[in-house]
Amino acid sequence: MRNGLFQWKTLLISALIVCVLQGGRYHAEAQTAFPNFNPEPDALRYAALREPYSWRDLSGMALWASGVQHSEPYMSRIASAVTALRGAPDLPVDARARGEYVLAFIHSNYLTRYAEDQTLLSVLLDAGTFNCVSSAVFYLILAVAVDLDAGAVITHDHAFVTVNTGSGARRIDVETTNKYGFDPGTKIEFRDEFGRVTGYVSADQQHYSDRSPISQLELVSLILANRISYLERQNRYTAAIPLMANSAALLSMRREKTASPFFTDHQENLKICLINFGKELERAGKYDETLYYIDTLQSRYPNDPELAALTGIVIHNAVVMYVRQNRVSEARNYLTAHKQRISQEQFASLHAHIRANELTALVNALQTSADAEYVLSLLNDSALQALLGEQKIREIRNAVLNSEAIFISRERGLEAAIQFAEAALAAYGRIPVLEQNLKAFRNNYAGELHNTFVALWNSGKKEAAAAFIRDAIKKLPQDRLLLNDVKIAERR
Repeated sequence: MRNGLFQWKTLLISALIVCVLQGGRYHAEAQTAFPNFNPEPDALRYAALREPYSWRDLSGMALWASGVQHSEPYMSRIASAVTALRGAPDLPVDARARGEYVLAFIHSNYLTRYAEDQTLLSVLLDAGTFNCVSSAVFYLILAVAVDLDAGAVITHDHAFVTVNTGSGARRIDVETTNKYGFDPGTKIEFRDEFGRVTGYVSADQQHYSDRSPISQLELVSLILANRISYLERQNRYTAAIPLMANSAALLSMRREKTASPFFTDHQENLKICLINFGKELERAGKYDETLYYIDTLQSRYPNDPELAALTGIVIHNAVVMYVRQNRVSEARNYLTAHKQRISQEQFASLHAHIRANELTALVNALQTSADAEYVLSLLNDSALQALLGEQKIREIRNAVLNSEAIFISRERGLEAAIQFAEAALAAYGRIPVLEQNLKAFRNNYAGELHNTFVALWNSGKKEAAAAFIRDAIKKLPQDRLLLNDVKIAERR
């Protein structure tokens, strides 16, 4: 059972995988079933029991934790074991000797083969296979039945029993997986069932640095813990979460809680798992189902900040998805429908995202300078400016101004485009892309003027060419090509 015990705790932090839902339908489409997170009545009934437990209490609890639906046949077999043990003519009176006798009894009559994952009491009784938890629980039941004061110990990967022998003596460790495991720290040789020496005891339980005493109830709860671990390793998370709910309920009424880090707040751990399940639904893009699932959790965890945060993530990602798919009206409808679920700040931010996308779509669809002028007029709206913010407005305006300058160059010529670009830069400051286009407009316009000058000059119309270039240089006084043309005209 080492290596397998407690692996289920990774369920708390791992991303839970898609499961199959029970519960109401939110859409008629493909359904995901939600895990049941309400504990079974027996979990609360056993949690309400108080020590000292009878052997019947412990047996019923352990069989329930093992998933047994009809416990009567198993209870009858345990009762037979109790009767045989109590009636044994050689059952010692001394507590220490009796504790060792019980260990020999279960190995001689019930335990046949160690299996790391075999944590169920029912399987131990059926097949004789066991691990540290199932053998420890069975030993505990029979020890209580013969009036031993038995407790338990947990480490990071192991569990075993302790027996109080009285008279101020230390509690004796019982390694239940080993027939010779009574007080193992005092034994040097490890012997097989025929008494032959086969080696040394594998571990002195007194030397576990992380050992923590646990209650009888907590020992039994490890059956559930190991079942959860097994399901988690099989990626069967929907089956694991109901067991976590049972485990949390079973441990909820403890009066004294162990110091072991394994027994943390199981209710909080359950909540983490349930929220992780919702996160996995959201990551799968099942936004409506996630919101419905959150609603089912709200009754259990009202006003929970993590659920509120998950709600915000769902609505944000759904709106962004619609916008990316150019389904802007659906994005707006979705946001409006869920407005009451999120803060005013998030609503405003998502609304701005939708409006910005609409404007971006308009910018991308511009075809004429008149189209550009229409978008520029929209940007003057004070409400839109407040919604999108100064920086976004500036980004959109700069793109539109640049597009309009290009349209004007095509529609009304380069001179008009230059005048528009110069006016826009004077009004709004630096716009790098427009500045680059203005430079290109000027170069191209200078080329046009130069070509006209050359055509006139080469045709012998030198007076007309000189007059033309004197007028042209006023339009582009810094252009080197035109300045050179002026020099040519002046030398005629």
